[in-house]
Amino acid sequence: MLKISHIQCRVYDIKKAVHDYEKAGFQVEWGRDPKNSLNAFIWFNQGPFIELFEMKRFMSPIQFPLGILYGRSMRERWVKWMIQREGLIDFALEGYEEDIAKQENLHLVRNELNHLGISTSKVLNGRRKKPTGEIVTYGFFSLSPCDLPFVVSAYNTPQRPKQIEHSNGSQYIHSLTISCPDEMAEILNTLLVDKAMLTIKESKKFNIDGITIEGLTDKVDTKLLHGANLIH
Repeated sequence: MLKISHIQCRVYDIKKAVHDYEKAGFQVEWGRDPKNSLNAFIWFNQGPFIELFEMKRFMSPIQFPLGILYGRSMRERWVKWMIQREGLIDFALEGYEEDIAKQENLHLVRNELNHLGISTSKVLNGRRKKPTGEIVTYGFFSLSPCDLPFVVSAYNTPQRPKQIEHSNGSQYIHSLTISCPDEMAEILNTLLVDKAMLTIKESKKFNIDGITIEGLTDKVDTKLLHGANLIH
């Protein structure tokens, strides 16, 4: 029913992170005007992308209205994003079929997950203005417990750049490796159509161990990755 949409990398300083990832040979696209954007994207020729994002300290109180409006699991995920270290901390799923992935159909995905016994938050609809001036809308909701991924819609218009040229040779994300308890692994295996994209190791605690990128030819200085682990 679902596929991996993207992987989130939390950073302490988004401007420095973008500079460092570009230095590491990645093509990076700002989410908004670089002057005030708190996120940026690393797209690939196909499949999932990486989102770099920064959480400011003043954003911590937002957890309370989020919890009231959208539910406990949304609040818990916001807290998770606020307190985690730098590095790969979360990932998102979206509808495997293009039609189901549309923003207007996200509530259908949520209803299906609820029928499977998976607790979720309400759907939060958001928007952002790209550096080009284009308005992008999207929706997402949180799964519970928050170690599970969250679910997003596709963007209202395709966002993958037509020209993607990473100077380090990167072509696409081959797989995502995580560690997690058996119960979480069972849920993920139930939800994911592209099971080969996810390598799961048994562990008592959830952790994103790393990303394997196809075509990566240059050895990347780990100091430039802000805690992310690229598996060669």
